[in-house]
Amino acid sequence: MKKFATILLLFIAVACNRNQGPEDIQAKLKSTLLDYMYSRVNYDSTKVKYYVIGDVIYYDDPQYYICDFKVNMKIIGVKDTVGIKRLYITHDFKVISR
Repeated sequence: MKKFATILLLFIAVACNRNQGPEDIQAKLKSTLLDYMYSRVNYDSTKVKYYVIGDVIYYDDPQYYICDFKVNMKIIGVKDTVGIKRLYITHDFKVISR
């Protein structure tokens, strides 16, 4: 019985620590950027809307992801603009710096 429990716990630990693929990382980086951008306007999307265009270009540094995003920003009543935003995002996706 102890062997079964040990094998089961090992299986669960391996399953929880699976490596993320590039698509998963890009999706998480995009959602982290959008959350960061909307937090700057108190999550009021009636003032401004943000869209990430294309794929995220990122480098997996030992401390954080160095990311380049192509962002379309639409301010209500004003022309929209497209620009490149470079951010440094930690691997736990909680700390963002510019």
